[in-house]
Amino acid sequence: MFHHPIEDADVPATDIARIGNDLAELAAGLDARFLNAGTALASAVEMIDRMLAGLDGVVATLDARTAGVAVADLDTVAARLIDLPRTRGERKAAMADVAAISRTLREQVMDIHRTLRVLSIYGMNIKIAASGNERFVSFVEGMNERLGSGEDLLADVLDRLKDLAGGLCGVQQVDRLLEGECTRVLPAVPQRLTADAAALAEHLNGVADLARRVAAIARNVQAKVAVLLGALQVGDSCRQRLEHVIATLQIVATYGAGPAAVGHVDRLLSAQLGAIAADFTRETRALVASLAGLVPDAHGLATLIAEQGDGGGRGVLTRLDQSVTGMDRVIYQVQRADGEARTMIALIADTVAGLTQRVGSLGRVRLDVQDIATNTRLLCRRHGETGKAVAVVAAEVDALTHQLGRTTDGVAETVAALGDAEGRLAGMMATERGIDETLRDALAVIRTACQRTEQVAMTGGDDARQLIGLIEATAEGLERELGIGAVIERAAAALADRAEALGGTPDAEEQAALERMLPDIARLYTMAAEREVHALFLLPGMTMASAAAGAGDEAQEEDDDDGLF
Repeated sequence: MFHHPIEDADVPATDIARIGNDLAELAAGLDARFLNAGTALASAVEMIDRMLAGLDGVVATLDARTAGVAVADLDTVAARLIDLPRTRGERKAAMADVAAISRTLREQVMDIHRTLRVLSIYGMNIKIAASGNERFVSFVEGMNERLGSGEDLLADVLDRLKDLAGGLCGVQQVDRLLEGECTRVLPAVPQRLTADAAALAEHLNGVADLARRVAAIARNVQAKVAVLLGALQVGDSCRQRLEHVIATLQIVATYGAGPAAVGHVDRLLSAQLGAIAADFTRETRALVASLAGLVPDAHGLATLIAEQGDGGGRGVLTRLDQSVTGMDRVIYQVQRADGEARTMIALIADTVAGLTQRVGSLGRVRLDVQDIATNTRLLCRRHGETGKAVAVVAAEVDALTHQLGRTTDGVAETVAALGDAEGRLAGMMATERGIDETLRDALAVIRTACQRTEQVAMTGGDDARQLIGLIEATAEGLERELGIGAVIERAAAALADRAEALGGTPDAEEQAALERMLPDIARLYTMAAEREVHALFLLPGMTMASAAAGAGDEAQEEDDDDGLF
């Protein structure tokens, strides 16, 4: 059967060729058109990540484990200042106890010293009573040597007591300065510290709430952007479907089919292009609408970040910094007195340790004196009349021995009392940090929070403004791409016009050509939407299964892309 050539139709072949070229050019540029939007949205994700990281840093600085400790530190310093008169009174009383114990100890040591001096005089008397007897002279020289060692030990003890007395004078002098400082700073300074602590606690609550709101908005924006990045596949899917239309035109050209067969395929392609245009327009409009939905979130994020940097944020922290810094200077004398007291406690502890060691040595002096008394009596028994004369002195030495024993026992008790006093003083301050250290810790938290809040306010505000501009520009760009749908629709109309011009019902030869072409065309498809349109143009008796039979496993694997439209 003779077929009229396609060129005889009302739509020239040159127009069809131009349509194919236009579609090919459009398909080639689609990826680039949507790639810019994808890049812009990727930048938006990075900006949001930076804002989230900054806000998380502020939250970490101002949470209960850090800034909460700073609030407690300020309250602690305030409480210690308020309690200063009481603690100073207790410390003053404890120092008075130490001074009294030291005086008692000094008197006891001087008693021992006087006893040793008397024993030295008795040694001279023994020499005189013994009329130069060599045994007695030798004994007295040994006795004087032992007494000299005892004198050296007592001199060392007295030196330590002198150091202790000097330390007590220093503490008392600083304590008097502290008393004047208390009059000057109380109750205004602790009240100010308490107010600062309350202001910081209130700010912590506000900042924590603000940070949660900012983070919620930022994560909401981030989730929307993630969805949008997936929706940007509209460009890729449209390109693939256009390429399949172009490939179909090439298949028709290679078959050289008759007009009715060509018209049948033209109607198929017109329907495919219509579906492509409708899907592209719908998906692109949804994409633009989703982007527009991001703008209020971005504005909200910018507003909240601006709040972070306002007087309610940085301003509060800066005022706290200045207030606490000034407070640190105010309580200098308080801290100095605190330090002197700690030094004094260390000195007392060292003195107690030294004296405790020397009490044992004093016990040996006591034993030496007892040995002297015992040996003196023994010598007296062995030397007849000479011994009788010395025995009078020996009785005095024995009496001194008992007196020395009582005094030495008293020294041990006094040193133990001094140790107890030192323990009470140490207990007053054992668990307390210095006021300056406590304020430094609080200031460190406040200043770190100032820095991080200022950084978020500056960089986060810039990022928020850039994010808004980026979203708006991307939405405008995608909105302009909606014109692509109209271009595709014109191509669909042109093919429909040619199909109508070709007209006719396929004869047997043309039907046979279609039976070969339609499976080849079906083999091109990678999306369910294409196969749905194709099914509408199958010949009687054909099914999609039979049309795609030639595609084999490849067509089945391509079903994985069905969800793109």
